[in-house]
Amino acid sequence: MRNWRSWILAAAAALGLGAAEAAAQVAPQLDTIRQRNTFRCGVYDNVPGLSALDAQGNRVGFDVDYCRAMAAAILGDPARVEFRTMTLAQGIPALRSGEVDMIALALTYTIQRDTELGLDFVGPTLYSGHAFMVHRRTGAQRLSDLNGATICIVAGGITDSLIADYFRARNMTFRPLAVENTTQMYTLYEEGRCDVVTSEVPFLGMRRSRLRQPDQHMILNEIFAKSHMGPIVRDDDRRFSNVARWVHYALVNAEEMGITRANVDAMARESRDPAIRRFLGVEGDIGRNMGLPNDFTQAVIRAVGNYAEIYERHYGMASEIRLPRGLNALPENGGLQWSPTWR
Repeated sequence: MRNWRSWILAAAAALGLGAAEAAAQVAPQLDTIRQRNTFRCGVYDNVPGLSALDAQGNRVGFDVDYCRAMAAAILGDPARVEFRTMTLAQGIPALRSGEVDMIALALTYTIQRDTELGLDFVGPTLYSGHAFMVHRRTGAQRLSDLNGATICIVAGGITDSLIADYFRARNMTFRPLAVENTTQMYTLYEEGRCDVVTSEVPFLGMRRSRLRQPDQHMILNEIFAKSHMGPIVRDDDRRFSNVARWVHYALVNAEEMGITRANVDAMARESRDPAIRRFLGVEGDIGRNMGLPNDFTQAVIRAVGNYAEIYERHYGMASEIRLPRGLNALPENGGLQWSPTWR
């Protein structure tokens, strides 16, 4: 099915208009969001760490904070988010149809998704890799022990093809059991309907902590596929894509500069460092040239903190998952998260 922009371009062509004239008639995404006064973001319903309701009924999670950061940057208010819960299979169609402005579903960055589906990835906001979790009763200790295993897989993702490639290269076989969502996947796994589940390491760790007998399940040490993840926007509005990308970089850059939720106001008011003043929009017109307020980075950091604060809140030592930063640390600490120069 054609998305809304493709339909407009086709209609314009029928009227004898060129692509440039047609594109000019499509409302820029930033204008659409401002007129609506709400940022629409697609998230999971109940995947703790990513997106779930807390005890007070508030939606929280790593990806939820990215949605709030976008609302803060564009609308000046992190509460101006309309969360639309959806499954992995529903996410890309919802984005392409215009139902949501961004999806934050921890989708893996792949060449096909980037070049064939009309998508722009933000980040990666999370570097990880796919691993397997098994019942200890299977006796499996390594990936080579999984030959012939039944593996639960969420429909609509790329995990089945990743597993198929890995197994085929090693003359191994497996039996896939397709499920609709992760909740169903772990229910069937715990019931013994499949021997193995797979996901990125942080999510396996979180899910294992919620099983009835966590110590009866083991996450195998070997990573069988890398996974660079992040929110996604459509690629038909370059200015909006740039905003999404640089909101992420703002979170990382703030950590690099030591700017936090607690000190951002003081830094904006008191710092004489030209780099900090430029980053916080006290000097220069970087924000205005992007179509945002010059001080949009201040609004973002007040809303959710810097990258380290987001990570620690949902994955790190302050969370139930207690996952070290690893590849998601800054380069000086052995990680891959960095921001281009803010100039």
